[in-house]
Amino acid sequence: MQTAKPVNLHWLGFCESEPSMRMNSIVLFLLLLIPAMSNASSDIGNDIAAAIRGGNAKQLSSWFNNHVDLTVLGKEELYSKAQAEQILRDFFVKHPPKSFLLKHHSSNPTSTQYGIGSYLSSKGERFRIHFLIKKIGNQSFIQQFSIETEI
Repeated sequence: MQTAKPVNLHWLGFCESEPSMRMNSIVLFLLLLIPAMSNASSDIGNDIAAAIRGGNAKQLSSWFNNHVDLTVLGKEELYSKAQAEQILRDFFVKHPPKSFLLKHHSSNPTSTQYGIGSYLSSKGERFRIHFLIKKIGNQSFIQQFSIETEI
């Protein structure tokens, strides 16, 4: 009768004779896992920034709840999702994007999040954009969105 040959797990660092190697492998695994988990929470701000960079009002409005507190160049109002999308579409047509830099943002998925950035139009106009994200149930929505002239 033949006996099964033991599998060599030295390449994984899991061998009984080298406990420090096993511990190093576990620590390495955890270090690789943590950034992957934190990326999930910061994707919201990055997705919103990408929509602004692209001047994509439809994509941006997909983050709105049924109503959003929208301020564009000093005019503040509570708008429906469809109205807010149209207002942002008009803004992006009048001030096409050249760049958008997200300067500050929070990425805590369990509470209110925010983003503040600098928008440069293709006409050389500078605007400050900030948004506030609120978690409702398991979904996150933009609750406030503001575009103001940057001085």
